[in-house]
Amino acid sequence: MNWTRRTFIKTTGLAGAGAATVGMSALLGGCTQRPKYDVLITGGMVIDGTGAAAISADVGIIGDQVVEMGSLRDNGSKRVIDATGMIVCPGFIDIHSHTDLALLVNPKAESKIRQGVTTEVAGQDGGSLAPLTDTQLKGLQEGYGARYEVDINWKDFTGLFATLKKNQIGVNFISFVGQGTIRRLVVGNKNVRATARQIDVMKALVEQAMSEGAWGLSSGLEYSPGSFANGDEIAELGKVTRSFDGIYATHMRNEDDRLIEAVEEAIHIARKAEIPLEISHFKASGKRNWDKISQAFEIIEKANAEGMDITLDRYPYIAYQTTLRNLFPTRFRDGGTDAFVKRLQTPALLARMKRAALAKIDMLGDWSAVMITSVSKEEHQVHIGKRVSEIVAESKEDPFEFVRQLLINENGSVGMVGFGMSEEEIKSVLTHPLVMIASDGGAAATYGPLSETTPHPRYYGTFPRVLGKYCRDDRFFDLPTAVHKMTGMPAQRLGLKDRGKVDVGLAADLVVFNPDTVIDRADFMNPHQYAQGIDYVLVNGAVVIDQGEHMGVLAGRVLQKG
Repeated sequence: MNWTRRTFIKTTGLAGAGAATVGMSALLGGCTQRPKYDVLITGGMVIDGTGAAAISADVGIIGDQVVEMGSLRDNGSKRVIDATGMIVCPGFIDIHSHTDLALLVNPKAESKIRQGVTTEVAGQDGGSLAPLTDTQLKGLQEGYGARYEVDINWKDFTGLFATLKKNQIGVNFISFVGQGTIRRLVVGNKNVRATARQIDVMKALVEQAMSEGAWGLSSGLEYSPGSFANGDEIAELGKVTRSFDGIYATHMRNEDDRLIEAVEEAIHIARKAEIPLEISHFKASGKRNWDKISQAFEIIEKANAEGMDITLDRYPYIAYQTTLRNLFPTRFRDGGTDAFVKRLQTPALLARMKRAALAKIDMLGDWSAVMITSVSKEEHQVHIGKRVSEIVAESKEDPFEFVRQLLINENGSVGMVGFGMSEEEIKSVLTHPLVMIASDGGAAATYGPLSETTPHPRYYGTFPRVLGKYCRDDRFFDLPTAVHKMTGMPAQRLGLKDRGKVDVGLAADLVVFNPDTVIDRADFMNPHQYAQGIDYVLVNGAVVIDQGEHMGVLAGRVLQKG
């Protein structure tokens, strides 16, 4: 079948939708005089984010809100956007994002806003930008702050949020509080059981973070020091978020050989804390584990049937991004980066460390599954974007020895991409009704300091990739379902009542995209490429992306829970 706009609209539930007119909002106060809109979007098919089929409707905006929908063509407006042949939908909510400090380097968040992302949910994988000790603050200032020449001068969420508001940001910003950040502050980097007193201190810090506007608790149980906590300890922290209607988001303890055990632990923690559970970037890594996806979903569905509230998110790629240290089990990372690097140089430990790393590589397949994505030293820049197998083929070096020496020389700070999933695995996850779309990536740009690394292509392409490849081309689901997984569903999960839908009285975070052309362009070798087909993006009523170009407008807000 020739895949034209007509057939696309027909197969995605857009055909036959008539014009719908929604009554004037209370903002108009019953006035009979037509408003002069700040922005009027005309001629588009509106997909409202609820999963419902599209309707033909114009959208009138005054200030930061949608004030009227329907046939509004005769009304005056300061700005008219002709969306004929295009889709108008809510701004995408990236429910698992790593756009944190990058907003201080480049507040425009170019790679995200150009995908249609209007709200970033940060503080993930157990790591947040607050709370900080004096020592941690100094480390950030001397590291990230000095490298990018940005001012980092806060220790709590109040200070963080004030800094972002003062500097202005291009997208809305939400943050969780990191369980790993809290544990590092109170217990340190040691693999020890927290005392009752330490748990009380951690609970008090979580309460403070939630009272300052954090949206929940996140954990990253493959990363130290968060990995050193057991489930019961984490549940105690989770209980604190319950009184704030927060949720628990987890990068589980394992996403490959012990996936099922990790799912069961995540459910145990949420059940004991009596809070909703969000399983982050849900995947089964390694070919021998792909068939565990269905078993994991059965466990999750059973828990939901018993009264739990569990959802998941996933990015649409066959490779994950992490640190090269993660080739080694957490027992070798006990004590922090310096201790790990010292172990790499301890002859008595090398045989065990090599066996453990090679077992991980065997699970992935071979060394071609590992790509180097970030280093700091100039002499190692040549490795960026190359797979370990490719590097050692040139040098004739043992691959483990290459990795060991690189980690030592870079003091443990090396980024990697691991090719561990398949297209079949992606389909089974993305199409599940409990799964939302998330990037698991931060904001970047094709210029300036944020262009100097080789990030995962999800930084640039996540949402257009779903709309173009997996919805339009591969037909995993219809378009209203795809949009719901990016908008209304994450808004509902977060309890974000004024976003995630196109409706009168709600925030005017909107995306206008071309369903025929929307697609990602970034790939693993050339990730710094903006997506195409996202023609207009509005954040709080302001036109930020205009005919595909960033207007330099910084209309984002810090969204604090409560």
